Amino acid sequence: MKTFRKLTFFVLLVFLSIFNFISCQPKEQLANHHRNFKPGEIWADSDSVHINSHGGGILFYNNTYYWFGEHKSSTTSQALVGVRCYSSADLYNWKNEGVVLAVSDNKTSPITKGCAIERPKVIYNKQTKQFVMYFHLELKDRGYEAAQVGIAVSDNITGPYTFLKSSRVNAGYWPANMTKEQRNSKLKASDYDEWWTPEWREAISDGLFVRRDFKGGQMSRDMTLFVDDDNKAYHIYSSEDNLTIQIAELSDDYLSYTGKYSRVEPGGHNEAPAILKKEGRYFMITSGCTGWAPNAARLLVADDIMGEWKLYPNLCKGKDAELTFYSQSTYILPVNGKKDAFIFMADRWTPRNPIDGRYVWLPILFENGLPVLKWMDEWTLDIFDQTLSDQGKPKEIAGYDLVWNDEFNYTGQADSEAWSHEKGFVRNEELQWYQANNTLCKNGTLTIYGKKEMVKNPDYIVGSNDWKKNREYARYTASSIKTEDKKEFQYGRFEIRARIPVASGAWPAIWTLGSSMEWPSCGEIDLMEYYQIDGIPHILANAAWGSDKRSDAKWNSSKIPFSEFLEKDSLWINKFHIWRMDWDEKAVRLYLDNELLNETFLSDTNNGLLGEYKNPFKQPHYILLNLAIGGNGGTPDDFAFPLQYEVDYVRVYQKK
Repeated sequence: MKTFRKLTFFVLLVFLSIFNFISCQPKEQLANHHRNFKPGEIWADSDSVHINSHGGGILFYNNTYYWFGEHKSSTTSQALVGVRCYSSADLYNWKNEGVVLAVSDNKTSPITKGCAIERPKVIYNKQTKQFVMYFHLELKDRGYEAAQVGIAVSDNITGPYTFLKSSRVNAGYWPANMTKEQRNSKLKASDYDEWWTPEWREAISDGLFVRRDFKGGQMSRDMTLFVDDDNKAYHIYSSEDNLTIQIAELSDDYLSYTGKYSRVEPGGHNEAPAILKKEGRYFMITSGCTGWAPNAARLLVADDIMGEWKLYPNLCKGKDAELTFYSQSTYILPVNGKKDAFIFMADRWTPRNPIDGRYVWLPILFENGLPVLKWMDEWTLDIFDQTLSDQGKPKEIAGYDLVWNDEFNYTGQADSEAWSHEKGFVRNEELQWYQANNTLCKNGTLTIYGKKEMVKNPDYIVGSNDWKKNREYARYTASSIKTEDKKEFQYGRFEIRARIPVASGAWPAIWTLGSSMEWPSCGEIDLMEYYQIDGIPHILANAAWGSDKRSDAKWNSSKIPFSEFLEKDSLWINKFHIWRMDWDEKAVRLYLDNELLNETFLSDTNNGLLGEYKNPFKQPHYILLNLAIGGNGGTPDDFAFPLQYEVDYVRVYQKK
């Protein structure tokens, strides 16, 4: 009994010590308890309460993120409280700032208690210095019939916000991309007794519901706001009974509309729009319309926000991709201070217990120039550092001097003092036409673009047996750059950091050629090739030299199925990787991310008769970076274009 009392007393002392330690910690320290994102799990705020900010959006202001969303109750999705706001400095930990737009007790108010306030978004107007909130508003006891937009303003980001007005959108204005014939059509909604027939769908696409709602204004349901680089703002919303997305330009004060708007994917049945802009292109993620149930996300892409928008397949990959990981898009958040870093914000709805709705936040990754979403049980913002270019100085390597490098820290084409461009049809009966304007250096990265476009062949000859002359047009373009006659090196450590396109049809390469003799007696070293062998993607590391026959090479090749890299790292495609060559008087060794892929001993690489039995790897070589299309790359996947082959830097070290 004494032993038990002693043990109890000891446990009590330990408990009191721990309690006293916790009690003495600053509240701010205790609040910052999250260090990563865990999609779909309970997300507690600084008061240890699950965040209640559904269908939300985020505004970054004065070095702080502000998350605005619907306050949900446990029994209904009707607005019984209003719009709530949370603040954060790191995106992991959130402080409850309270209700910033409260529902009204006035039964005649459009935002009276019991209405529906959904998907609130706040933007800041630099001219008026006001914070402007838009939201989807449904009037009390009228279901989803009203389909209005509500607008509220505040001088302070955390409110309170004053409700200004609600209405439908652009009454008396026609969409900019609706033809005169469509506007003047006499067909009416009442002419169709049955919906969802092919004839009815065609009529919807031709503007049946736009004409129906012309005088009273266009319906506005699921919505987001977007402020472009020129501070012009846009309201993007599901309209025409959720059958068409519309994009409406806002006035300079963001409080009304200019009358300019366009239709996106008419009749496509989209809702839940969220939008981002990257490198001058606009990407919109939407969902289908299946009530509260999840479905496959959709991707739309445009070069101008007003369109034309092109529909792409589901951007989600992996298990549950067809259900967008049991969630629905609500907003795309640009991460402050990280170039091209975006977070996909989505809600996992729970209509039987709305307050328990979970948040699915995932990093938006890019493959072949298009955004992709992959499920992650947990992740941190560090993932973006692995997918961005390296802005640091070249590292020092013991025993080596950096003799030449190009970090591409300039804007325009590759430095003409170091690089020249190949032009036209060049080799291997590939499909692309090489041209200089498919390269661009910007933000520390050289990007080689593969484009699907027609280029007339000036060397075309009808009936020619020469593949370079019997094609009247090239249907794809790309670039190939080389340092020939400008930067040539014999021996050393070569490092190239790059992110490669892996779509079908892509054939990116990093390689060198000797400065004398014809191929293959000049010698070829492939630090990297990516292409298909028997329809299966591979990464290759090779060395080639001459034999006794013209154009017949001897090869030492390493061919690794691409699936092996993906098995090690599911995010391999999204990251930059370092291809390295260590070349000296004895051997050429090729590495990928410090893993040795190929070793070629120079004692084995003497040319044949045509190469005068010389060793092509005991002479200077120049560097080539190119993106071929077709050939060994396989049949091009036209959905993947434009392709992007991104080179972060090229560095050459030689022994001291």
